[in-house]
Amino acid sequence: MVIRIALALLLLAGAARAEEPRLLTIEPHPRATAIVEGEMIPVTIRGVYDRPVAREEMTIAPSDRFDWVQLAKDDWHRERIDGIERIVVERHLALFPNHTGIATFGPVTHALQIIDRETSRRVETTVTARPVQLTIAPLPDTPPFKSPHGWRFAAAGLSLTDELSTDPATLRDGQTVTRTVTLRAEGTLPEMLPPRPVVQQNWLITFTAPVERRLELTPAGPVATVVWRWQFRPHTGEPGVLPAEVIPFFNTTTRRVEKVEIPALPIGYASFRSSQIRGGQLSAGTLLALAATGVVGLVAGLALLLQGERLAGARLAASWARIAPGPWWQLRRARDPLALRRAAARWVTARGVAPERAAAALAPLDRAIYAPAPGPFDRRAFRRALGRARRG
Repeated sequence: MVIRIALALLLLAGAARAEEPRLLTIEPHPRATAIVEGEMIPVTIRGVYDRPVAREEMTIAPSDRFDWVQLAKDDWHRERIDGIERIVVERHLALFPNHTGIATFGPVTHALQIIDRETSRRVETTVTARPVQLTIAPLPDTPPFKSPHGWRFAAAGLSLTDELSTDPATLRDGQTVTRTVTLRAEGTLPEMLPPRPVVQQNWLITFTAPVERRLELTPAGPVATVVWRWQFRPHTGEPGVLPAEVIPFFNTTTRRVEKVEIPALPIGYASFRSSQIRGGQLSAGTLLALAATGVVGLVAGLALLLQGERLAGARLAASWARIAPGPWWQLRRARDPLALRRAAARWVTARGVAPERAAAALAPLDRAIYAPAPGPFDRRAFRRALGRARRG
């Protein structure tokens, strides 16, 4: 009698194991107790089954509280659980809450076509995972987090690279510099990264290329990249500086507000800079002009002492304004057409050349610069024409 009861219990236990329910669960793995809006939440959807699966389809209920991305293909494998071998499937997701407060993710349904071991028949069944609720806190609203464009986002890490096609502070006249800024953020999605900063300066012509956004999936989470490109060309010869652009973000690793910065950028033509005083140092042309000015001033002083006439000094000073070597020196040093045009304009002004004669003398250079199909330009002939225009 005792043997029969024991045998019956064994049969019932085997039947219970055979009819053990299939299990599907949602397992979030938050990396902090206080999850903030936009922070990545690793989630595993795990199914444990006791029969081979011939066909399956997993469906996640849509939600306006989360964005998510699947990090890899579903992982199907066998595990021994409580001494019994089971078929396990795991789907790894990265969730991104887009609202604050209590947010619900799920349910998840898994439609299965299982194979019965005894009859080898295929049986349709559905397993459902209960939804999970998560509490989402707002992003910090402290002053360091505020950016000029008002964009806020969270990331596990953020890096910035700034590349230039040439030195923007020493451009050739008419040359354009291309600036490429790349943001690479860990633990976020491309659409969560900020928009391209707006660059508007009166002295600058700006062209922009389409924004590039890329997504890379890794076991640790998604990595988002955004690329911004600008082309800059000074509108005038004077140099200018683009101000720095701060990009703040909430670092979900350090749990602090941090920032990266697009550095300030000086932009200008080398021809303009070469004609200016740099850092208190005088160019050779400027030194020559100053020396000549001193000599003529000395001569004028002696004339005043010897002749005692104010008129003589005034006439001498006026004569110096017409023969000062500074503009002529700049005219000879100018290497490109635009720099030559600026030097020539200064020269005719300093020499008091009549406007109609100045325009006639400058006309060959203007044609060489602005004509659709300019012909050859002779610098020596141009300088001779300027001298004839001065003499009238």
